[in-house]
Amino acid sequence: MDEQAAHIMVLESTQTSGTEEWYCPTCGRRFLLSWPPNYQKIIVNTGDESARHSGRKGGISMGIVKIDKPKVPELPEKIIAALEEILRDFDLDDTAEK
Repeated sequence: MDEQAAHIMVLESTQTSGTEEWYCPTCGRRFLLSWPPNYQKIIVNTGDESARHSGRKGGISMGIVKIDKPKVPELPEKIIAALEEILRDFDLDDTAEK
């Protein structure tokens, strides 16, 4: 189970240049963020680096992306049975010319 602390970042201010200042009230993490096309993230105070930080602005969320292994698709039983029936009588060693 994931025991990592979860902290919520707060948008504290937006400079006239468009650069945003984000702040974590829990641990003091602070960074400046400029969005694309000139993306840049400058850490001002690291705060708790072991915590998982996330935040949200105008319907957009930021946080750590979690990538899982894809699930293996399962074939319906009818298809599995049909394939097994076909393979039961299929002979790969039959080299007789036709």
